[in-house]
Amino acid sequence: MDDTPLRPVSPVTMQVLNGLIESQTKLRDAAEKRWSFARESLFNLARLVAADWLEERQHKKGGLEVVRIEELSQVVFDRVAALYSAHIQPDAEQMRKALARIDALHQDVEKFTLLANGYKGELDNANLEITRLKTQIEDKKSKPAVKMIDAVVRKVVPATSREVIPPEPVNPEFQASSPAPAWFQKWEASDGFEKQSFVIRLMGDTGISVRPEIMKALTAKYDAARTSGACVRAFNYLVDNLFIITGETDGGLPGHPPQTVRLGPLGETAYQLMTGKRSAKATFDEIRSAHGTDAHTLLILKVGSILEAEDYEIISMGEMEFTLPDGRITSPDILAKSKRNGKEIHVEVERNTGKGDAAARERKWQSAFDATEGFLYVFCESEKIQKTISQEINHALASEARLEHANIFMSNLMIRLIT
Repeated sequence: MDDTPLRPVSPVTMQVLNGLIESQTKLRDAAEKRWSFARESLFNLARLVAADWLEERQHKKGGLEVVRIEELSQVVFDRVAALYSAHIQPDAEQMRKALARIDALHQDVEKFTLLANGYKGELDNANLEITRLKTQIEDKKSKPAVKMIDAVVRKVVPATSREVIPPEPVNPEFQASSPAPAWFQKWEASDGFEKQSFVIRLMGDTGISVRPEIMKALTAKYDAARTSGACVRAFNYLVDNLFIITGETDGGLPGHPPQTVRLGPLGETAYQLMTGKRSAKATFDEIRSAHGTDAHTLLILKVGSILEAEDYEIISMGEMEFTLPDGRITSPDILAKSKRNGKEIHVEVERNTGKGDAAARERKWQSAFDATEGFLYVFCESEKIQKTISQEINHALASEARLEHANIFMSNLMIRLIT
């Protein structure tokens, strides 16, 4: 043992040591204060994001006092991370809407692909129709007895079959190479698909565009009454689900004006998936701009169906106008061709009188007479209008001795509807 006597610490050294101790004590106290604040903050945060965990630990031995800061920090981190992940992820409803939107976009891609594939065939058909019309015009020019020298198509309309009962779906190769989307498969498996698909194909094949005619064809197809609940439900399903779109019209024969119908985008896509071809446009929409009113357009459609029943092919419903040698223009409401003998007839459809001035009305009938070598075919809305129109025609054709060479065939739609 060292017996060297301890040397007293100098006052300066003691002062330095006491200063160091005081500094370290202050640092320790500050660190403890910060640690306590951090621990309390973590507990407060845990009470927000992990209250169940705290509740569970409270009842264990030692309570919350023995919870290590590392353990508490990890729990808070995990809970906050889970909440953030849930925040940035869409909920179930958002996900459903997103998937529905993706499905709709896929349907649009399929639809536009079908349309693109159909454009070339449509163009070929239009070129063939133009060639046919040019040949027809040249044939008429070469016949001395025919006085019309030119025909202008005011609005090109795709030539479509207008038979009442459409053919069965075609082009199975196309269907096989283009898998149907989920909504189509679900619809195809539904109980009402047979009648509903019949309506879609009827409209797509023929362009038929008034509800009564569709219901007539539908009930005839299934040998049902005109008021058949099943047929009405099939039609209403297509309207409610936007396969077809209806529109209101004004006037035209007694009773409530019939609704017009046309395929909606979903109906057009369904038709293309069933047949592999593009649907015909609604006839009412195609010819409406060539006529003054909805009522007149509806009457023309009615006369067209009557002529088809009499074995006539409808070539034009106001889309074509003819120029006579002296520059006058005439445009029949209907241009039809007999399937039996090939004879073409110009048909006028009249629903009222007094439209336009008297001179213009006279010129109309005179031009119609000159364009058809004196053969006039006229359908009137009622017997009263038929009598008035008959007098009007007689007066107009009295000039230049036209009347004595005229062949006038008249009927009224009320008689046609009754019979």
